[in-house]
Amino acid sequence: MSRFFAFCIFTVMSSLSWSQAIVVSTHPIYLIAEKITEGVEKPTLLLKDQSGHDVTLTPAHRKTIQEAELVVWLGPQHEAPLNKLLVNNASAISILESGIVQTLPQRDARGKAIKGTLDTHVWLDPNNAVRIGFFIAALRSQQKPEFKAEYWANAQKFAKDMLLAANKLNITSAAKPYWSFHDAYQYLERSLNLKFSGALTTDSHMAPTVTQIKYLNDSRPMTKMCLLAEGHASKNQYQKLGDISFQKVDESMSGEGDFVVGWANLTQEVQKCVLSTRK
Repeated sequence: MSRFFAFCIFTVMSSLSWSQAIVVSTHPIYLIAEKITEGVEKPTLLLKDQSGHDVTLTPAHRKTIQEAELVVWLGPQHEAPLNKLLVNNASAISILESGIVQTLPQRDARGKAIKGTLDTHVWLDPNNAVRIGFFIAALRSQQKPEFKAEYWANAQKFAKDMLLAANKLNITSAAKPYWSFHDAYQYLERSLNLKFSGALTTDSHMAPTVTQIKYLNDSRPMTKMCLLAEGHASKNQYQKLGDISFQKVDESMSGEGDFVVGWANLTQEVQKCVLSTRK
């Protein structure tokens, strides 16, 4: 076997094992992991084109998990279909169960906190995103100590870029009210000085009730309201709300290739919507 051919085989085999070294469940956490491992390795996204709530598992998913040195996932609260595969997997680490992020409870459609629940969209808080970055750096540094300096340097750069993006926001002094199709954006409220005024439904897959639409209209704090919603929300589900500014929001940043850029784009869209409201 020629040296060149042997080198090619080594390169291919290395890249194959490399790609399975760290597996990340969902897109926003994957984008963070990409920043932390940059220049060292390339993480694998487990649930491509799938949210954590709606998961179709295949033999390829199971193989990817089995071959991974580290699986980073949010946890059963966000990705329940993965629980059976990961709950007893020594290589799997749940972010939500690690205690590293600040969490908030879910709220009902009228804004009241629901005791004993957890809003899983933790990555939308820039401080949580930074914590997740350092957490991944710490985990990977334990497994690959020869690259500890690179992981930590990447985590520090990510933290600097993330907090800089958050500090660039032009925040109004008075909290701006908003509605949502379902309550998925409360981790943005502190950064953008927003006030949640209610949701159409408690579940994005459930249609709003007549009673809830009446409640929103009767208690609306502004004549024109901002409504943040998922892309699949149809006009006939919210047209009875009257004068609104509709803004499609993808909290999972599925179309983005960079976490900080994606977060900045998302916050700009939200700000544009809430600033269009009027008394």
